[in-house]
Formats: sequence, C-alpha cells, structure tokens
Amino acid sequence: MQYVAAYALLTLGGKANPSEADVKGLLAEVGVTGSDAEIKSLVEALKGKSLQEVITEGLKKVGTLSLGGGSSQASAPVAAQAQAVKKVEEKPVEKAPEPEEDVDMGGLFD
Repeated sequence: MQYVAAYALLTLGGKANPSEADVKGLLAEVGVTGSDAEIKSLVEALKGKSLQEVITEGLKKVGTLSLGGGSSQASAPVAAQAQAVKKVEEKPVEKAPEPEEDVDMGGLFD
C-alpha cells in the first residue's frame, strides 16, 4: 500500500509516469525502505495508465465485493441506499438562519 500511495502522490504532484527511482526516492524521504521487486512490479503495472483510470477501475472492482452476510439479499440494501441518497439530493436547500445579535462577553475573546 505504501508503494501505491507513493506512486499516487508523485502522480498528483505532476509526474505523469513516475519511475522506480522516483517511487524509491519518495519512500526514502519518509524513511521507508521498499522492495525493489514490488516497486518494479507496481511501476510496470501502472505504466501508460492515468491515476484517474486506475482509481475508476478499482472502484468498479470494490463495488462487486461481497463483504459477508447473505449474498441473496446483497443487492436490496444497495438499491435502498441509492434511493435514499437520491431523496436526500432532491430536498430543497434551507436558508441559513439570520445571524444573532453580538453579545458583549466582557473581553473574553479579545
């Protein structure tokens, strides 16, 4: 996970395709020694892909995970949750209450 985080930070910092040396350097700056084989594997697997593309692919995979419980009822809570989110989005936004009058606190916050 440290390697993926370092790669992501480098990408977000402006490096389109971080190299093994870039990832090792960042890890070294924070005091982490990395496995050369694992870093090489990560860089090769992500070569030519954008960070957003990788995250999107990962989210699709996470959405298909079954995290315990009965699998026959797994889609019902997801559908109910999606419908609840839709209802929340449809509610009108309420105005903020009028600000109350300032009260003199006797220099408490001066």
